[in-house]
Amino acid sequence: MDSITKSLLKNFAETQGFSDTLSETDLFEHFAAYSLLSHEVGSPISKSDLEGISAGKSKGIDTIACCVNDKIIFDVEELKNYKSLSLNVDMFFLQSKTTEGFSDAEAGSFLDTVIDLFKDTPSYKSPEFDSFREIYTELLTNLSRITFNLHCYYITLGVKHEGETSLQTTIKLKKQALDAYTLFEQVEIELIDKSKLINKHKKAINPLKATFKFDNKNTLYHIPKVEEAYIGFIPFSEFKKLILDEEGDKIKSLFNDNLRDFLGIENSVNEGIKKTLDQGRFNEFSLLNNGITVVADNNLGKGNTLVLENYQIVNGCQTSNVLYQCRNLPNIDEVLIPLKVVITKDSDLRDAIILSTNSQSKFEESELFALTEFQKTLEDYYNSQQQYDNLYYERRTNQYASRGISRTNIVDIKEQLKSFMAMFYNIPHIVAGNVGKVAKNYKNKFFQKEHNPQPYYISGLISMKWDKLQKEDDNFKEFNKCRYHIFMGFRILCEDITFHEEYIQKTNKYSKESLNGDKILVFEKLLENLRDDEKFKSIINEAITIFKQLDYKRPKGAYSNPITQEFIIKLNDISRNHVTN
Repeated sequence: MDSITKSLLKNFAETQGFSDTLSETDLFEHFAAYSLLSHEVGSPISKSDLEGISAGKSKGIDTIACCVNDKIIFDVEELKNYKSLSLNVDMFFLQSKTTEGFSDAEAGSFLDTVIDLFKDTPSYKSPEFDSFREIYTELLTNLSRITFNLHCYYITLGVKHEGETSLQTTIKLKKQALDAYTLFEQVEIELIDKSKLINKHKKAINPLKATFKFDNKNTLYHIPKVEEAYIGFIPFSEFKKLILDEEGDKIKSLFNDNLRDFLGIENSVNEGIKKTLDQGRFNEFSLLNNGITVVADNNLGKGNTLVLENYQIVNGCQTSNVLYQCRNLPNIDEVLIPLKVVITKDSDLRDAIILSTNSQSKFEESELFALTEFQKTLEDYYNSQQQYDNLYYERRTNQYASRGISRTNIVDIKEQLKSFMAMFYNIPHIVAGNVGKVAKNYKNKFFQKEHNPQPYYISGLISMKWDKLQKEDDNFKEFNKCRYHIFMGFRILCEDITFHEEYIQKTNKYSKESLNGDKILVFEKLLENLRDDEKFKSIINEAITIFKQLDYKRPKGAYSNPITQEFIIKLNDISRNHVTN
C-alpha cells in the first residue's frame, strides 16, 4: 500500500475510532465503504453503521448495504417505517482489495455471489447474507410500489484501464445475468481504482462546496449575526450546481439539516409540483413555489458568483428532489426558482431559520421549538463538561468538520437518541434495529425542553467509553451488537436502592419528574462511576457476565424483547443482592 493511502487510512481509523488491532484488510474494507456510500445515503455514516453493513467473512462480498429512500436499513423491522410510501431501494455490494490490480477471477467470484443472493434458494450462507435476504424478501411483498437499483463496486488500489479485456467481458456477462432477473431499474457494476477511491474519500470528509451564478438577486443588509444574505430567483441551470455533484448525481447529504425527508413523487404536493413542470408551465412554477432556503458557513465568491462552503438546504427538500426528478425535461434549465441564501456561523440563527422556514409544514411549531431549544441546551451542557471528558455533541451534521475533532469524541443525534432510550427507557432491543420506530412511538419521551440534560450526557459518555473499550480490548467486540443492553445493565447495576425501588414500582420507566429533576442522585452516581475507568470497566464486565447467561447469540438476539426482559430480571436480582450485602 502506498504512503498516501496509508496516511488516509491511518487518519480514518483515528477519526472513526477503529481499534489499532484491526487488520489493515478489514480497515480498508470500512474505508472503502465509508468513502463510496457517504455519497449515496442521506445521513452521516458512523463507525457502528460500517460495522453493521460489513459482510464479515461471507464469501466474495465485504459490504452489503440496503438503502431505502436514501437511508441504510439494518433490520427488517425498519421497513415498517416506510409502509405508506413509495420506495426507492438501492442495494450496494462491495468487494475491496488492497492489491494493485483488478483480477478477472476475483471480480467473477464477487459477482457470482451477488447473482446467487437473488436466487429463490441461494447456495451461499452466512448470518450477514441471511439478514440481507430477510430484508429483500420483505421488500418483495411490496414490489408494486418499489423501484430497485443495484450497485456492485469492485475496489482495488490499482489503476483502471479502459478497453475490451477479459475482465470487461466477465463484467458484461455478469450484468446480463443480473438483468435477467428483470427486477432492477438499473444495474451498475463499476471498477473503483485508487484514484477514484481517494477522490471519493476526500469529498466524503470535506464540507460541501458549490460554485454558481446568482445574477437575479437582492442583497439584505444589516442583519445581526449574518455575514451575507440574498434573496431572488435562480435558473435551474445554475441551481443544479447546488444539488448535483461532478458526476451529475444528487448530493444526498444536502438535506441533513432539513426537518423532513423527501416524501416521494406520489405525495400530493410533490405530484402537483411535478405536474406543473411536466406541462411546461415554468412561469407558474416561479409564482406557486415557496422556494429554497440555503444556509452556509462561508461564501468565498465575489459579486454574482457565489462559492458556498459547508452549505445545507434547510427548506425546500421536496422542491429540490422534484426538480432533480425532472432534470431532463426539455427547457427545464430555464425554470426560475425562488432562492434565499444566508451566510452565517451562528447556530442559534441557523436553528431559527430552519424553524421559521418549516412553519408551514405539518410539524407543530411547539414541537419544533421544543426540539430546537433542548438541542441547544444539550449542546451547552456537553460544552460545560469538556474539561472532564472532552466530549462534543453534534446536533448539526459536520458541525465540527473544520476543527479536527476525532469522531470518537463526538456524539451525534442518532447515537444520542439510541443510547438514551436504551439506558433510561429499557428498550435496547428496539433502538438496536429500528430508530424510526423509537422516533414515532416515543416522540414525547425524549428531547423535551423541560428535561434535565444530565442523563442524556451520561448516555452519550457511555457510548464513547464503550468504543474506547473495544479499541483497547477485542473481547468486547463480541457484544457490540448488544451494546445497548450493556448500557442499560450498567445503569441498573449503579442505581441507588431508594431510587431503584421507586423505579421498579413505575414499571421500568423513569417518571417525568425524574427526568425533569435538577439533581438526581442516580445520575450523579452514574457519572461518578463512568469517570472512574476501573469502576466503569468492572461494572461493564459484571453486566456482560450477567448478559452471557442469556441466549443472546440466537438469531436477532439483539432485537429480542424477551431477552431484554430476562436481562432486567437478572440485573434487578443482582442489584438487590448488592444492597443486602
